[in-house]
Amino acid sequence: MPRKPRNNIKTPFIHVMTQGINKSYIFSEEQDIKYYISTMYDIKEKYSIKIVAYCIMNNHAHILIETNDVDKLSKYMQCLNTKYAIYYNKKYNRIGYVFRDRYRSEEILSENHLNNCIQYIYNNPVKAKICRNAEEYPYSNYKFSKLEIKEEIEQYKFMDIEEKEYGQIIREYMSKNNLKIDNLLKNKIDLRKMVIYLKNEEKMSYRNMEKELGISRETLRKSIK
Repeated sequence: MPRKPRNNIKTPFIHVMTQGINKSYIFSEEQDIKYYISTMYDIKEKYSIKIVAYCIMNNHAHILIETNDVDKLSKYMQCLNTKYAIYYNKKYNRIGYVFRDRYRSEEILSENHLNNCIQYIYNNPVKAKICRNAEEYPYSNYKFSKLEIKEEIEQYKFMDIEEKEYGQIIREYMSKNNLKIDNLLKNKIDLRKMVIYLKNEEKMSYRNMEKELGISRETLRKSIK
């Protein structure tokens, strides 16, 4: 089956998998893994990449990435793997390819899929019988991102944006209730009612409310507490 062109990917969550040439070990030592992880984070801002979850094994790596620009994702992975290949070849006095083919990517199209993907990434070393549970493995961000990932899932709802135009929904609600955005922050009761409606009835995420209203997610969350 031919690969789907990457510019057709519509979800912001992408599971990226990269593997060593001939499935050989390319992260042989702790220093190698730390260099790869360090490079992942060093260049992510340049390409507007958010690293949600990762796990680096001896011969492959899994990274769950959030991005709004698929072209930048491609450039990010090219830069990451090129930098590592240069480092690896120099350290081990070798030439040639380090990674097998280009990286593979998988679209995350539902909340259930997202949860399963995160569990799959973190349980790689458990499945390989390297450790008993995901928390024991030192080369993933399991320990550090548990709360952040939960927050990310809550903020993002997998809906077909083409079918539901959030701006229109908000405009219709505000028109019906004689509301203006400028007055929402001053009137906490109206803001609370609207957030509850958008969240419960329209299944709208705080992310999309923030985008359309210009009100921070933290303020929106606090309005219904």
